[in-house]
Amino acid sequence: MKKALTSLCTVALLTLKLIPPAMASTSPDHAMERLNQSLAKHHQTPQQKRTEFYQYVNDYLDEYEQWRDQYTADLDQKKARYIKAWGSGEVSDNTKEVRYENENTVKQVIDYESNTAQVSVLVDVDTPTTLATKTLQQQHVTVNDQALALSAAKTSEQLVDYSNAQEQKERDFIIAQTESQLNEIDNQAERLIHTPTGVPDDFIYQRAQDKKLALLSKAKQRITQLRGLYQAQRARLSVSTPQQPAVNHTSPSSPVIPPAASHPREADAPASNHVPEQSSPKKVVTFTIDLPAGNLKQRAQKYQPMATAQSKEWNIPRPLVMAIMHSESSFRPDATSHIPAYGLMQIVPSSAGYDVNRQIRHIDAPMQPDDLYNPPTNVETGTAYLHILNSRYLNKITDPQSRLYCTIAAYNTGAGNVAKAFNIDHSTSISQAAVRINQLSPDEVYQQLLAKLPYTETKNYLKKVTRRMSLYQ
Repeated sequence: MKKALTSLCTVALLTLKLIPPAMASTSPDHAMERLNQSLAKHHQTPQQKRTEFYQYVNDYLDEYEQWRDQYTADLDQKKARYIKAWGSGEVSDNTKEVRYENENTVKQVIDYESNTAQVSVLVDVDTPTTLATKTLQQQHVTVNDQALALSAAKTSEQLVDYSNAQEQKERDFIIAQTESQLNEIDNQAERLIHTPTGVPDDFIYQRAQDKKLALLSKAKQRITQLRGLYQAQRARLSVSTPQQPAVNHTSPSSPVIPPAASHPREADAPASNHVPEQSSPKKVVTFTIDLPAGNLKQRAQKYQPMATAQSKEWNIPRPLVMAIMHSESSFRPDATSHIPAYGLMQIVPSSAGYDVNRQIRHIDAPMQPDDLYNPPTNVETGTAYLHILNSRYLNKITDPQSRLYCTIAAYNTGAGNVAKAFNIDHSTSISQAAVRINQLSPDEVYQQLLAKLPYTETKNYLKKVTRRMSLYQ
């Protein structure tokens, strides 16, 4: 009893020592409250302590998920404004840059996957094309700080429409974004399982399942709201049956060579809330031009020294680092996806960013988005994460080529989902999956990944990165 009382007094004294001097001298009630809390904690049962710890872990993860949900809600609001005006809600992503200007009546799209640039203007349907093209000719489109000459651009025009096809494109966006976010929940759960937190696997799996069901439910609500938005626009224009847009092509525009101009990231220049009124039907007139030859190579060369240095540091093939940068961001340091992930190697702060912070930098916290827009930090983080996958999570895979394929897939979807592709019981056990993988040839491993990975996005990612590695040998 005396021993127990001594322990209680020790806890109480330690608690008082932690109180700042000002608080200790001016807030006796607060000091007593903290003392009582410490004494209560001392009397907690093991079950109460576990429950409190699980709640702490849950609240910690909720912080990121609440931020992600707010990001998604803000994005939906932005896209709704664009849909009302343009019929579609095109926005920037990790391989495409979209800017709206002149109160959302002019749009620039630089697509680094298709290697094209478009600049469009929204006008009344009876506006002569020649008048619309004059507005387009005044626009400045730049890539790699190089102004594009719009003289060779092809001109097209189409009515703004709210067809089923347009609506389906927006539905597909929600579905793809949701799939990426579901993938990230899997990835996050797998990271927790590999971290010695003391939280049981079944708690982590159940939490992930609950969050995935909630995310799917929210996606259904978003699609219902989208349907209502398109129906409202059809009703406003008295469109009973959605029509497919008619596209007419005309001759190239008049020769115009604009001066170079720089623009901030879309994230740095929020879109105007102004929505052009549509009392009458509108049309979109567009210039389309190919990006300059060698623009991708020019960007790649800028980051090749970083890839070389980090690949040596972490014993990761340089072609892999380059191919991932190519596929994730087209070598654009300000790229942001709709998970969201950030920068050259598209790091998610709370998963890959947290893994590298904890295991490499010994910082028990997620990374910050602003840090991930910094190229050296981003490339270091992405390459270090490849090292964690290759040398820790997947190290029981003996064949280097088989492990490479699994590392590429795991970079996108997490090691647990890679394991699911090989485990008959669909478990996320890497040790169990490695036994099966080690019985297969590298080509058989590759084919099984393409057949059994749970997300189409990851299957396409594996093919893309594997193919692009040859560009950087």
